[in-house]
Amino acid sequence: MARGASNREIAAHLLLAETTVKTHVGSLFKKLGARDRAAAIVFAYDAGLVKPRG
Repeated sequence: MARGASNREIAAHLLLAETTVKTHVGSLFKKLGARDRAAAIVFAYDAGLVKPRG
């Protein structure tokens, strides 16, 4: 998600149903207190979970 993958792309990569990914993404938003993907991605970068490429 932090690299810009859609739910469909994440599901294909992890061999999961897209609805399963949507459920987990929603749970992640709640746990992080994030209202959308952008806020969750900012959290991931700020926490050092993801590093910029380059």
